[in-house]
Amino acid sequence: MTIKNLLLTIFVTLFLFSCSQDTDVTVPRNLQEYIEASSNNLGETFAYAASADGDASTTYIYVAPEEGATDIRYYEADSLNVDNELDFVNYRRKNVTLTDVFDGKLQRFTRTGDDENWCLVTYLLDGELYKSNPIRLKNATKPTSWTDEVTIKFPETLKPTFTWSDFGVTDNAIYFEAISKVEDNSFISGTYTLDATFQYFDTSNVEVNINTPLTPDDLVEDTEYLFTMMAISADNWVNTVIEETFIPRNLEEYLEFNSEKTLEKATAFAASASESESLTYIYYDHLVGASDMRYYETDDLDVDENDFSQYRRKNLSDGAVYGGELRRYSRTDTKESWCIVTFVVGDKLYKSAPVKIKIVNRPTEWLTDITIDFPETLKPKFTWVDGKYKESTNYLQVITDSGSTFLSGTFTEENTFQYYIDTNVIAKINLETPADLIFDDEYNVTVMGISEDNWVNLVIQESFIVE
Repeated sequence: MTIKNLLLTIFVTLFLFSCSQDTDVTVPRNLQEYIEASSNNLGETFAYAASADGDASTTYIYVAPEEGATDIRYYEADSLNVDNELDFVNYRRKNVTLTDVFDGKLQRFTRTGDDENWCLVTYLLDGELYKSNPIRLKNATKPTSWTDEVTIKFPETLKPTFTWSDFGVTDNAIYFEAISKVEDNSFISGTYTLDATFQYFDTSNVEVNINTPLTPDDLVEDTEYLFTMMAISADNWVNTVIEETFIPRNLEEYLEFNSEKTLEKATAFAASASESESLTYIYYDHLVGASDMRYYETDDLDVDENDFSQYRRKNLSDGAVYGGELRRYSRTDTKESWCIVTFVVGDKLYKSAPVKIKIVNRPTEWLTDITIDFPETLKPKFTWVDGKYKESTNYLQVITDSGSTFLSGTFTEENTFQYYIDTNVIAKINLETPADLIFDDEYNVTVMGISEDNWVNLVIQESFIVE
């Protein structure tokens, strides 16, 4: 065989092989042709799409394939203005990224682009072709709203109920609810309801259950879960996505569970961050040997702050401040509520008094105006006035060096404090006598004016040179 004939044979073989591979890339064809060539029977599946959070140019297309499904495909129409979205001649396969969601219980295509169109999903199962109803992409004209607004109640500790609003949307046809474990993103439960409510695990209003087995495991106390809800329209567009975490077991139940421990009072207070309308710092006095630090919060302010059954645990980021003499949680939310901090030291359980978060109605003032005198060498005296909120009942004073090393932390009921002089000090957060200040060195002072409900009305921060 000549080299020319050999090359011709290889070319023909590769051509025939490529034609035999159903890629829809080397052999372009429309969905109708694929249906006719694939199966005598055509099954149905459910798929829907949502725009990404804050990004209308990224669209997610979700499908819940049955176990054993293969060759999951995404098809898109030639134009949004096709004569008939059910005419499959108009659909062409698109190669877009496919990923697992909720441990593969859902599969998700990721489509980029601002244009809107009709699309659908297919897959093969036991030699039969399944296709979804057409999905109307509305990423530009009606982008999906993403929120965390859902009411979570616990009629029983491990059987929460979730209730949500349609947020003024009138064309929601069905709702998908998923529960997953935050720690490892593992899937727990997935259901569809026609009602804007779902209780774990009550199937009385469940239309479709994608769990295997159908009844999932019980939830576990003090484990963080994520609740996800998608509100889906009749044309399979997701109008709203809700994502919110929850942890079964309220504060009252936690206190009962630890009833053998001695209950002690912890010190905690909260302030809104400087120039922020949503960031709140919740400070607490972190004692030596403390463990199992926890943050609890009510749904809103319209509760009895001393009813501990109203407090739900939340996992917030927690870090040390002032050399670890205090710690603080960072909360990003404009909703006002009551909160409580707890921790354990040995056989003692420390619980703070309720802290009223007033980030909207009483945002913390951050100022620098403070009078610093030296009636005695190396012993500065600090005097200040309240800001616009005259509600502070006590004041915290923190002294640090220029490298932010903690030196002293004291509470007074008066608007004055002198370093090393304890005559008006009502409490301390430093366990040892603070070090002497050094002449001509620079230091920092922070004063917090704290109200009776443990909200910080005023923060004053200033540096000074020791005389």
